[in-house]
Amino acid sequence: MIIDRTENLMKYQSMLPNLKAGLAALNALTDKKAGRYEFEGGFFMIQQGSTSPVDSGDYEAHRKYIDVQIILSGSEIVVWEDISRLTQSVPYSEEKEREMFKGPVAHTFRIEEGMSWVAFPQDAHKACKHLESQNDYLKVVMKLPVK
Repeated sequence: MIIDRTENLMKYQSMLPNLKAGLAALNALTDKKAGRYEFEGGFFMIQQGSTSPVDSGDYEAHRKYIDVQIILSGSEIVVWEDISRLTQSVPYSEEKEREMFKGPVAHTFRIEEGMSWVAFPQDAHKACKHLESQNDYLKVVMKLPVK
């Protein structure tokens, strides 16, 4: 798991295949509207919504893609745990490219505008959450292939 300011993402490019191409494609957008966008070596989705309580939903983890999540506006709480400490609730789906896990909320962190976080295959996460009051967000979820 990486948590940092968005302007520092390129410092991690050796661990994040095709990050440079993904950021270039994102920066080339003149209007950051919700939707899916392809670039050579990956894709990203721009998502807009409202957070839900941290104790709602299951953790998810991915095997083929690394998640690079960039908050464009608003904020969210992210819940994290290593998959080895959780119980699988839904087996891995090749089609959805995820598996789901149950477990307690042990580690949370607040991500706000100008910040990013990266989840690798071992990083189970619950994104778009809140601790006390609901927040709105606009974010990028970039999918980079695991090498």
